[in-house]
Formats: sequence, structure tokens, C-alpha cells
Amino acid sequence: MAPTPDPTNSSVGGGAKKDEASVKVPSKDPKKKDDKKDDDKKDDDLSEEDLELKQNLELYVERVQDPNPELQRAALESMRQEIRASTSSMTSVPKPLKFLRPHYGTLKAFHQTMSDSDLKKYLSDILSVLALTMSAEGERESLSYRLIGTEGDIGSWGHEYVRNLAGEIAHEYTKRQSEEASIDDLMELVQQIVAFHMKHNAETEAVDLLMDVEDLDLLLEHVDKTNFKRTCNYLTSAAKYLPGPDDMLVLDISYMIYMKFEEYPNALQIALFLDNTQYVKQVFTSCADLLRKKQFCYMIARHGITFELDDEMVADEDDREALQDIVNNTKLSEGYLTLARDIEVMEAKTPEDIYKAHLLDGRASSGASVDSARQNLAATFVNAFVNAGFGQDKLMTVPSDSTTGSSGNWLFKNKEHGKISAAASLGMIQLWDVEAGLAQLDKYFHSNDNPILSGALLGVGIVNCGIKSDCDPALALLGDYIDKEDSSVRIGAIMGLGIAYAGSQNDQ
Repeated sequence: MAPTPDPTNSSVGGGAKKDEASVKVPSKDPKKKDDKKDDDKKDDDLSEEDLELKQNLELYVERVQDPNPELQRAALESMRQEIRASTSSMTSVPKPLKFLRPHYGTLKAFHQTMSDSDLKKYLSDILSVLALTMSAEGERESLSYRLIGTEGDIGSWGHEYVRNLAGEIAHEYTKRQSEEASIDDLMELVQQIVAFHMKHNAETEAVDLLMDVEDLDLLLEHVDKTNFKRTCNYLTSAAKYLPGPDDMLVLDISYMIYMKFEEYPNALQIALFLDNTQYVKQVFTSCADLLRKKQFCYMIARHGITFELDDEMVADEDDREALQDIVNNTKLSEGYLTLARDIEVMEAKTPEDIYKAHLLDGRASSGASVDSARQNLAATFVNAFVNAGFGQDKLMTVPSDSTTGSSGNWLFKNKEHGKISAAASLGMIQLWDVEAGLAQLDKYFHSNDNPILSGALLGVGIVNCGIKSDCDPALALLGDYIDKEDSSVRIGAIMGLGIAYAGSQNDQ
């Protein structure tokens, strides 16, 4: 029978502890083995095709460093073909770039030892593409190697490579501008990149690059019938977010592009926005179609600027007079009423048609019994705006013998300032119809009530708003009242003149 170990015997425990303390776990050698196993495992994970590609690329790297120039050339050409085939449509990091990542430093070091030759330029091209995924941020190595490489087609390396180059050029351009260094080599590369982008429906990237290098004029050389609309749409949209005078420069380029492709209406819109009358004249003189010129006149009239046509813009005198009437908005009321009849909206509306008080429980009966000056003033404004330009309503232009009351009756349902608004509302109802409007307002010019007279003066200005006439009825009628003693009459005349001639640049 074996003796029972004594738990109090410290020598047994101490011996075990001594054995435990003396055991040292190696930390480095197994790790190296693990690393080697991992590399072997990665190679095992590769398909036969990928493994062959990796081995071939490693062989090319070795031969590039061979002293034999013929071997170097063959290896560089093979490497170029492998990379180009993989980067033409890049959705992820191409396999050749992955497999060449460990050799990037080696190739860079060898490149520095090479003498200037075509082989060095070939290697520069390859390093420029490898730098796409391997260079440190901010180093711009891809651009640096590109500038000392061959002058071949950069588009053959793929869209992502060209886009990366464009970004590096923008930073390099800013740096050189601050240092006042030459940018000629950069601009040569910009030419190639812009041409590539414009051919591959990447107009926005081409415009962004040219904005970065401050040379948008290059666009005129590269736009064509297939891409000029997209280019101009992007330019005009970008102009809204640019500070002056860059925004005007961008719009100027858009105008030139539209003119180049005879897109005259869009060119005119930009010319009007730029407030450039020379550009407006150029649109007229460049276009020979009379119907299109009529469209231009409507656009100018809608813009509200004063513009005189001459015989250079429209040769025929009768045509010129007809187009000038359009610019002056002389026929605006006639066209407005014709449209209203066509869509059957000529019937006059009342404020109640807008309020729809009958739809609100308990308000219809109480609202009808109250006849306050404030409510009447509100009804005056609603009535004027809802019937603006129609020449008729149910408050101010109704006949005096109508059961609903006359215009005079409604006018006197308002107090001081309300009378001004009520009289002026006639101008809004007769908007753009100068003859009918002045005839309606004439009776109030003989009133001894100054608020009514003031409102009539303001109404004259509203009737003539945007209408240009050789006889200047607004000036003839209102000019006599701007020096009157009563402040309300004086203010009415001044406001009427301001509204009638707003934007006309009339020095009188």
C-alpha cells in the first residue's frame, strides 16, 4: 500500500511551484511559424488563375530590375497589360494592384536608380497607377509619376485613375499658385482629362476640374451636340452657389455654349439674368426666325426691362413695330383676357367665394350681419386680387342701378385708409388695360375727398404697371399731384409713379 502524501509537507508543493516557475513559454518563434502558415493559407485560398497571376507579377517585378534592357521592356509591357486590363472598369481594388502592393516600395526605389530613358517613363506610368491605392494621403505620387511618364492616353488606365488624377491636380494647382510656380505641365494634363470626361458623359467632373484650375474657357473646345445641354445645366445650377464674380463668369461661359449651338432662348435667359443688353442684341441678330424673335420679345416683356429694337435686330419696319408692342406689354391685357375666356374663368368672383364661410359651422349667419370697416377693407383686398386683370368684379365695377349696390356705395363703406385701398383696387381689377382703367378711375379725380383721390392716383400707377407707352399717361396724370399740400394725395401720386415705372430706367 502506497504511503499517503502529507499535505503539510511543503517540499512537495514547493517543488511543483519551482517546476512551474522554470517553464518559459516561447513568444517569437511560434509567431513566425504562424505568419508563414497564414501566408501559405492565403496562397492556398487563391484560385489557380489568381495564383498564376500573382507569380507572374512577382516575376515581372524581378525582371524589371534585371540589367538587361530587353527583359526590362518585356516585363514592363506585360505588367502594363495586366494592370490596364484590370482597371478599365474598376468596381473594387483590382487583383494586380493587390498583388503588387508588397512590391510598390521596391519598384519606387529601383525607379530612382534608373537613368532617364523610355523604360523609366514606362515604369513611371505603372507607379502612377499603383499609387492610386498605395501612396500616402497628401503625397500626390500618382500625379508626380504621371508628369514624368509617357504622354500616352491616360483614359486607357480607367475612369477611377483619371478621377484620382483630377483631384490631385486641383491640390497641386492651388499649391503652385501660392508659390507662383509654372502650371504649364498641369494644364496639358487637364486638357487630356477634360477631353476624356466629356467623351464619357462625365461633364460635371470636367466642369469641376476646370473650376478648380480657373480655366472654364476650355469647355468651349470640348462640348458637342450630345453633351452641351447637360454641361450648361450643371453650370447654371453651380452658379447659384458661387461667390461673385465667379458666378457671372460661369453664366458667361453657359451663354457662349448656348450661342455656339444656336440654343437662343436659353442664351437669352442667361443674357437677361446677366443684365447684358449687348448679349440680348446678339441673340436677336444671330437668329433669323421671326417666330423665335417673337418668343424672345415675350421673354423680355416678362422680365420687365426696357428694350428698344433697331433695324439691325429686325429689318422689316412693320415686324419691328409689332415686336416692340410685345416688348412694351401693349397687348398684355388683350392676351390675358383671351386666355381667361378660353379656359372659362371670366366670371367675376366675390370675397365670399374665397372665404367659403358657409362651410364653417355657426359662422355664416354671424358674419353676414356684421359690417365693420376692417372686414370691408379685407374684402376690398381679396376682391382686387381674385379679380386682378379681369376688368370686372361684383363690388367696384358693378352698374350703379344694380341691386347689389354701386361702386360708390362700396367705396363709402370704408373709412379713411380703407377708401384709399378701395379706389386703388380699381387699378388692380383693370390691371394692364390702360384705356379702360383710366376711364373707370377718371370719376374719382373730381372728388373732394382726399383719400379717394389718393387711391385713384395709386390705381393709375397699378393700371400702368409694366406697360410702356409713348404718351406716358401715368406721368401726365400723376405729375400734377406730387406737389400737392395734402400728404395722402402726394404720397398716392409718388407711389403711383413708382409702381407705373418700376424697372423702366426712366430718368424723368
